[in-house]
Amino acid sequence: MALTTEEVRKIALLARLRLSPEEEATFAGQLGKVVDYIDQLKGREAAEEWLPEAADREVEDRARPCLPRELFLANAPAALDGFLLVPEVKGPDDA
Repeated sequence: MALTTEEVRKIALLARLRLSPEEEATFAGQLGKVVDYIDQLKGREAAEEWLPEAADREVEDRARPCLPRELFLANAPAALDGFLLVPEVKGPDDA
C-alpha cells in the first residue's frame, strides 16, 4: 500500500517530527512497505485459523533466564547505579 506524502505529513505531525520534502518522499515508500508487511502478517493469521496444525508449532511461553545486568550494562552507552541513562524526553509544554 503506497502512502501519500500528505499521509506521511499527518504521521509526522502526530509524532512531532519535522521532515523535509525529500524525507517525506523517502518515508512514504518505507512506511508503505511496513504497511504491506503488516497486511501479510494479518493474512497469515487468517490462514492459521483454517490450519489447526499451525497451532501445534507454537513455542511454549515460559520464563527464561535473562542477560545478567553486568553484561547488559557493559554494552550501554551510559549507566548509573545499575540503571541505563537515557536522554530526558520533553514535550512542547516543557520547553
